[in-house]
Amino acid sequence: MFKIAGQLAGLLKNSAPVKRLVADGGGDMLRASVPGGLLTGIYTTLATGNPIAGLTVGAADIGLGVGAGKVLKKYAPDIAGKYNAYIPDDVLKKYAGASIPATKINRVYEPSWQANAVNLAGSVAAPMLIEPLFYPQQQTNTNQSVTQQQQLGQQEMLNQMYQAQTADGTLYQTQGLPYRPTGQY
Repeated sequence: MFKIAGQLAGLLKNSAPVKRLVADGGGDMLRASVPGGLLTGIYTTLATGNPIAGLTVGAADIGLGVGAGKVLKKYAPDIAGKYNAYIPDDVLKKYAGASIPATKINRVYEPSWQANAVNLAGSVAAPMLIEPLFYPQQQTNTNQSVTQQQQLGQQEMLNQMYQAQTADGTLYQTQGLPYRPTGQY
């Protein structure tokens, strides 16, 4: 099972759409979007009871976060986030006074607050847009007689009248009105 999953992941990793997605910092934006996508996916699964809905919302959240991050980077590159170089303490001690090789420097992507805000907006928008599609459909009854029967049943219980007398097609109660021999109220 895990072997097949590994092979599938390898095929996906080498596919053209995934390569385009992770190019130009997309992989780092993807890593920044995954926690929010996991949380919204879990929340949606719990809220709807439908794991397919959770997967769909989680994937949409990640897609919105990465897509919005790429748009932000394209049109406002100065506020999209940046890479910072960190040198671990043990490397600093080892190479004290000498030049540090580039392979020993850790490059870390840090999204800006604007990029985090865009990612958060994706985490809010994904459940709002997709989750209602998975809710059970409410059956609407447009038949007035069904509604009338429900309301009459409620009136019977409240008024302790077990044979409500109402004018046909209305909820107008006719108890106490004089009865006409024509059979109409």
